[in-house]
Amino acid sequence: MGAAVLISGYIWLVARTTRWTVVGRDGWDALVAKPQGFVCTSWHGRLFLSPTYPPPGRRAVAMISTSRDGDLIAAIVRRWGVVAVRGSSHDRAKRKAKGGVKVYVEAGRELAENGALIAITPDGPRGPRMRAQDGAARLAAAEGAPVIAVGFSVRWGWHLASWDRFLLPLPFGRGAIVYSAPRLPPEDKSPPALARFREALEGDLNEVTNRADDLCGRAHVLPAAPQKTPGTA
Repeated sequence: MGAAVLISGYIWLVARTTRWTVVGRDGWDALVAKPQGFVCTSWHGRLFLSPTYPPPGRRAVAMISTSRDGDLIAAIVRRWGVVAVRGSSHDRAKRKAKGGVKVYVEAGRELAENGALIAITPDGPRGPRMRAQDGAARLAAAEGAPVIAVGFSVRWGWHLASWDRFLLPLPFGRGAIVYSAPRLPPEDKSPPALARFREALEGDLNEVTNRADDLCGRAHVLPAAPQKTPGTA
């Protein structure tokens, strides 16, 4: 796919020519040094740099939707040595048809058997923006895997007019990459405990993304209004 080649090249150019400020790397390095798998989360609007995160030699698996955009993203990450597993849990009524159950089973196997780094965008594939769905929390809790959030920003670039306000950086500038502290899932697997864990993961992602924006002098992107629970006013 020609577009994947061009975009991969542009990611490489930005990654290599940007003067990066890195914050909170110790927690990431500690996870990478262990053989156990872990979950890495980024918001959909900050996916641009994510193919560069996995260190050489570490198995990395990205959970990617079956949408047309997902086809392009999968082709891009494969060029960076990242394994793409496809499926979507966005529409719960169609989860089985879209491979949502299968993709989480496969990701769980990768965590347990291969010690993989599992990359997830908790607000993907269609939002709401910067509102975590329950997939990352449930996967981490099921496998007892730690979760780390990564956010990046740049001084020079554009937010696209898309639902996720996708950040497209320019090369030869300065930027920031911010890591959260790794967060362990709760031993309690009850729905209230998992809901609190999901909210904590959402908070971690917003914190690292806003911190990266602050370091680059960029205005924060606001999360979308929270969705109402069915049956509420």
